[in-house]
Amino acid sequence: MGKWISRTSIAALVLATAPAAAEYVGIPGGEFRSMIRYEDNDGDVVIQSFAMMRNAVTNAEFLAFVERHPQWQRGRVPRVFSDTAYLRDWQGPTELGDRASERQPVTYVSWYAADAYCKEQDARLPTWLEWEYVAAADETRRDARGDPAWRRRILTDGMLSPASATSSAANVYGIDGLHGAHWEWVEDYSSLLSVADSRSQDNGDVLQFCGGAALFFNDLDNYAMLKRVALLAALRPQNTMGNLGFRCMRSSP
Repeated sequence: MGKWISRTSIAALVLATAPAAAEYVGIPGGEFRSMIRYEDNDGDVVIQSFAMMRNAVTNAEFLAFVERHPQWQRGRVPRVFSDTAYLRDWQGPTELGDRASERQPVTYVSWYAADAYCKEQDARLPTWLEWEYVAAADETRRDARGDPAWRRRILTDGMLSPASATSSAANVYGIDGLHGAHWEWVEDYSSLLSVADSRSQDNGDVLQFCGGAALFFNDLDNYAMLKRVALLAALRPQNTMGNLGFRCMRSSP
């Protein structure tokens, strides 16, 4: 008599080999004053409730993604969707190696790759306002931006090298790593500033750009966040960096 496998055994095998679902945390909405000064509301906005990944996407999670979608493997992605540094710290197209641990946030990913990953998860990248809203919290307060000690701490955390720190402490929502060594893409990164900037200048002066951008900020004391806006606004969607990863979010029904 030939061997047979029960439906229960098949289901168990599928569950064992399927990638683990990322954990999303519900974020209650509310009124918020953005650090970016908008023409129509001077930075005052209403944030709708949403859900955000507790942690940034890891190397292991992104490895499972490129195995499911080989077109996003290193060496296969067209240059229009990534630069030459794409996943450069991996040992191979489908092998992490010693420089990219499984639990470490994935970096050297382009905006296009991050966007594709989130869409596969029935999610999307957070907008800057959504990211900024959650990132304003510390361990006990929903908005800690008025605390000079907190501003100094997130500036220090953000200047660490990715090899020396993987994340900062979880905030009051339970979201981890927003101000650590690994920075993150946002959905609308290219529209953060409306002024002419380094994206349209092959030899743009970064210092001049940052100085001009300061005219459009409500909070000039929060230098850690100023740096993030300046960096993101200067990038192209195919760019990758060794400290730039991402996480996904889902809008609430």
